[in-house]
Amino acid sequence: MKLQELYKQYTSGELEKHSYIKAMHEKHQLIFDYFDYIKDTDIFSITIDNDKVYVTIKESGIKLFLDPFDSRFIPIEILNFKSFDPVERDLIFALARKSQTIFDIGANIGWYTLNFCMLDNVQTVHSFEPIPRTFDFLTRHVQFNACNKAVLNNFALSNHRGETEFYWNVKETGSSSMKNIQEREDSNRVVCQLRTLDEYAREKNVYIDMIKCDVEGSELLVFQGGENTISRDKPFIFTEMLRKWAAKFGYHPNDIIKLLSDIGYECFAYVDEKIEKFTSVTPDTLPTNFFFFHCDKHKHDIAMLTKSLDHPLCSDVSAF
Repeated sequence: MKLQELYKQYTSGELEKHSYIKAMHEKHQLIFDYFDYIKDTDIFSITIDNDKVYVTIKESGIKLFLDPFDSRFIPIEILNFKSFDPVERDLIFALARKSQTIFDIGANIGWYTLNFCMLDNVQTVHSFEPIPRTFDFLTRHVQFNACNKAVLNNFALSNHRGETEFYWNVKETGSSSMKNIQEREDSNRVVCQLRTLDEYAREKNVYIDMIKCDVEGSELLVFQGGENTISRDKPFIFTEMLRKWAAKFGYHPNDIIKLLSDIGYECFAYVDEKIEKFTSVTPDTLPTNFFFFHCDKHKHDIAMLTKSLDHPLCSDVSAF
């Protein structure tokens, strides 16, 4: 029973005072349960205001709103699993510290956008999020955290300009996609604008140092639409490659590996908390998040990775 319902039972005389106090006291214990629980998470505090509930992240001080509907909302993920992207995080931020201009493609509510903007060397983060409701959270987070380095774009990047229908669900907005990848019958549909990375980079006259791409299956389309810019700038790339999502779009993650290897990239991922080089993705491949380094531009970084292949997670990240 919700707190307001208990209160109404008391004020209506349905619940006598002693029973009401006891019932409310049991409800309030949850506050102290959270107090104990968050101590070993990345959450520093949970704040309840009159108009919002938000968490503050340890170390960074980033503030993120809570969504009562989304079970996979990033701050909820942190509450559930103590941290977010813990395996790859240190290397992601190490590469970001070497970058001035970053593209956050599939920005969602802004977790990476905000973290990238916190880094002193980063000058601009171009963030792309097509779903209107999610983009609203992204905008609010950027404003709430007084982040003035972010350039927010309410459209998707693909391999052509136009528009298309996206599938999304308020219960799991992080799985929004151009395909109904989870085959949910209760998915909502919304028409979103499409542009290409090449077109955007040309219009904005920007050079890219790093790309983070997580677009629920359409990653190949993003890279196809940005092949000229990627060839020119040779940015660090961190991307999701999931076989089952890629199949919905009629391709295989190896198509991404080939496209980028033709430009001069090598592919790496973490396996059992150690970095490994990948030339292909097979049915036995466990990682779904991958790093791409250009053989010439990033040869020093590749040397550091190669040196640490047999070492524990992030043992050489400080060398980047």
